[in-house]
Amino acid sequence: MVEFDLVAALVGGFVGTVVMTAMMMASKKAGMSDMPPMPLVLGSMMSGDRKKAMGIGGMLHLIVMGTIVFGIGYGLLFDALNNDDWWVGALIGAVHGVLVGAVFMPMMPSVHPRMSKELVGTGARGGSQTEAVDANGDVQLAAPGLMGANWGGMTPAGLVLGHVVYGGVLALLYNAIT
Repeated sequence: MVEFDLVAALVGGFVGTVVMTAMMMASKKAGMSDMPPMPLVLGSMMSGDRKKAMGIGGMLHLIVMGTIVFGIGYGLLFDALNNDDWWVGALIGAVHGVLVGAVFMPMMPSVHPRMSKELVGTGARGGSQTEAVDANGDVQLAAPGLMGANWGGMTPAGLVLGHVVYGGVLALLYNAIT
């Protein structure tokens, strides 16, 4: 029987976020995605200064969203489903990734003050330019499009896979701790 465990949810969420973030960074370094760093995407909603945005966004991404909101959310789902096996976490992660890509990413330009559809398609690497600086020195981001496709051809697969790994890692740790 699976019962909700706050510590397990927070630890699993934190480690899952670290692993998923490392995957995102590696895929960008390997040229598989031009996705801007998630801390920049989140933080630039509050500041146009890249350094400040990365700091604010890093805290939002790692602690608030990945550890607290989604760590607890997944833990509550494990309790509701009475199953915290790794594959259940991975399946929840797959659904999470598809929802993020299909619902939230396409609507980001309507709520993000520094996101523009005009940035897409002007990059030097044959892909899209996902980050720029405007005349005021504020960071500007390209709109991700459906499943993040505007951020590079492999981004949609990486988006879903990253969330699958997040959920699987979270579940493994949740199961081990409880």
